[in-house]
Amino acid sequence: MTKQAHSLHDAVHDDLIDELRDHLESLTGSTIEPGDDFFDRGLINSLRALEIVVHVEQAYGVSVEVEDLDLDNFRTIRRIAEYVRRKRGEQPSPVTEAVSK
Repeated sequence: MTKQAHSLHDAVHDDLIDELRDHLESLTGSTIEPGDDFFDRGLINSLRALEIVVHVEQAYGVSVEVEDLDLDNFRTIRRIAEYVRRKRGEQPSPVTEAVSK
């Protein structure tokens, strides 16, 4: 994360990313940053990926359609948060916007 993104993250708290981080760290037993690719790190297998999809549906009230089951939607905490916000019709988080620039 860039220095600018860290400063912005301190200024704007993102509850969705924090909750996702807590859930995924509990699931994996590892510390995960919002931009960490947990598949590349070997933290998530196909069974765990399904658990993430179920969690997203149940915790955030979104329906994950077959066409949404693209690994890129679920590769990082930040991407899952972006996906949930898109499905809810919400604007991206200022933290997510700053980090992706």
